[in-house]
Amino acid sequence: MIKNIIFDIGNVLVTFDWEDLAREIGFTDDDIQILVERVIGDRWDEFDRGVMPEDEALKYIQEVLPGLEDKFATLWYRIDEAIAVYPYVDGWMKDLKEEGYNIYLLSNFPKSLFEKESKEKLTFLKFVDGKVISSFVKLIKPDREIYEYLLNQYNLKADECVFLDDRAKNIIAAEAIGIHGIPFKNYEDARARLETLLSETGNKR
Repeated sequence: MIKNIIFDIGNVLVTFDWEDLAREIGFTDDDIQILVERVIGDRWDEFDRGVMPEDEALKYIQEVLPGLEDKFATLWYRIDEAIAVYPYVDGWMKDLKEEGYNIYLLSNFPKSLFEKESKEKLTFLKFVDGKVISSFVKLIKPDREIYEYLLNQYNLKADECVFLDDRAKNIIAAEAIGIHGIPFKNYEDARARLETLLSETGNKR
């Protein structure tokens, strides 16, 4: 029986429309392609992992962006503008809590940005029983250790948990240690899949 619902944050609970923000700042489509090819991935992970101080991480990323360093610095310092909570989130979590489920967060997220958004935007935190944020524990998805950290931190059993994430590799990693996984495409699809899974595992009568 599933007792615990685990959510990723970005593109599941909140928007992350960084490309629109980049264009507003002055990035061209070619500039954005350079960002995707050279930054999104390993170098951006340094923000999420939280091992490197953020000023060092920014410098590390700027090394591969000749001519775009200042624009990227502006993008980073305004990145919170790309984040907004989806309108369905609070209601969905309220329903799950009323049905008796525990709610957890497992997300790759830079520390200073998460701290700021927690104070200003993340209204759903009031429904959350626990959270593991990458930059606070120096681990990131899809590394096995961060999933194990969540289970150990809150004394959870893997087969009593379901994880919703928009990236397939993160779902695969969760399933590898026995956590049920639901790939997040959109709210309607995810809610339907979750209802089906809960019914199949004996949670719904």
